[in-house]
Amino acid sequence: MHSPPLLSWGQSPSEISVSLGQMVALECAVANVSADKVNVNWIRQSPGQKPEGVLLFKTDLSIYRALGIPEQYVSSRDASNKKFLLTIRDVQEGDDSIYFCFAYYGSAGVQTWEEGTRVHVLSEYGAVCSPQEELATGFATLTCLVSSFFPGYIDVLWMRDSQAQAQAQGVRIGLVALGEDKTYSVSSYLTLPDSEWGLDASYSCVVKHESLVPSSSRRLVYLLLLHINLKHICSLATRGSRG
Repeated sequence: MHSPPLLSWGQSPSEISVSLGQMVALECAVANVSADKVNVNWIRQSPGQKPEGVLLFKTDLSIYRALGIPEQYVSSRDASNKKFLLTIRDVQEGDDSIYFCFAYYGSAGVQTWEEGTRVHVLSEYGAVCSPQEELATGFATLTCLVSSFFPGYIDVLWMRDSQAQAQAQGVRIGLVALGEDKTYSVSSYLTLPDSEWGLDASYSCVVKHESLVPSSSRRLVYLLLLHINLKHICSLATRGSRG
């Protein structure tokens, strides 16, 4: 009797930010088995909540949504590339969660979990405020989402109190994603120790892209400073949640 092959599974991205009303796609890629023999169960866990089912995607391409999950949630399979997608259209605040893909196949029920993808749903300000659980760990993270740009090369920097020098320490940038409208989006994250979070400082997201030029000028690169006091926005959000 032969043992079933070991199912190897990868989920990406690990973290992504999306604005209200936009679309987001989460990916699981399988190896060592044929994708058309794999069933995928998508599960999510919202902050402070228990895990809950989202939908089941079966080998016959049928989709079973959990109770309360709208049709904006769609799962699909790219068998040739051994990939599965969970697409969420018209993203709403309630979609902010960690999403896990749970795969199984064969009569032996071979299965595996992945670490999940954290989906941040941004407000109209384009800032994500750190939850109290994160602040308790000694750090806080700010997120800047840049969307609807073309071509796909872009430089995203962080500045403190409008100073010319960008804050490089604690900065990471996500993958540049191509949307259905053929424009790109990307998120940048700034992680601060709680000692700096408590200071009266303003952090700004700075975008450098070739499209940011006056219509009558030569093809130059300009800096667009997004005047968003992220610390102030998050403070207001915190007060509102308490009141």
